Amino acid sequence: MTTTGPTTAPRADADHGIRTDDEAPAARIPSTTMARWTATAFAAAGVLWMLFPLLRPWADKALPVPPDLAAAWASDAWVVAHLCGIAALGLLAPALLGLRSVLAARPGGRGSAPAGWATGFAWVGAAGASLYYGAEIFGIRTVAEAALRRGDASLLDEVLVLREQPVAVVLFGVGLLLVGAAGVLAAVALLRARVPWAWAGLVFAAGLALVLPQFFGGPELRIAHGILFGLGCLVVAVAVGRLGTRAR
Repeated sequence: MTTTGPTTAPRADADHGIRTDDEAPAARIPSTTMARWTATAFAAAGVLWMLFPLLRPWADKALPVPPDLAAAWASDAWVVAHLCGIAALGLLAPALLGLRSVLAARPGGRGSAPAGWATGFAWVGAAGASLYYGAEIFGIRTVAEAALRRGDASLLDEVLVLREQPVAVVLFGVGLLLVGAAGVLAAVALLRARVPWAWAGLVFAAGLALVLPQFFGGPELRIAHGILFGLGCLVVAVAVGRLGTRAR
């Protein structure tokens, strides 16, 4: 009499059709490459934002206004500093998208949902704020260059008109509020995921939430905020990097 060994009964799987009980789903782990690029994006955003107030000429914040205000606005430092700010904000969304991917690859995917919302907010917010920064860079510089060519400092009065254009102000304000919300959501994502260095999200959130208010301060406050923003990005970069290391 021939006997047969025990057979494995097939079982339906909602995602993959039919599989046997002997087949176990592979555990998902964060990609080392994804974690590395995400950490790099966070670190780059932090360094670029720190450079913004350090490179920016502050002649427009001095009292009384110095006679070389036009030269400051027409300088290459004015352009480079603001480009650093735009690049920093632009890197936030890709960095947060990478964070979402890293968290989604962890068991249970905890924290990936708020990280996804943070990505969307950062993308829209940075886009709106960057439109205003474009006017700051090239609009103000054009007015300043015209003032220098003609020797007419009264042309600089147009800078205030440019900065207070209603639609531009709304785009700038709403955009930076969304950036701040993205920071808070990122902190929620890290805390919910219970990852090592989850507290880094709180520093990151503080830096992003204060982006809009710090514009009402003087150079010293702006530089201090740049350091806070940069520190927040750097500690999140370390936290993400540690997740990638654990994936090896």
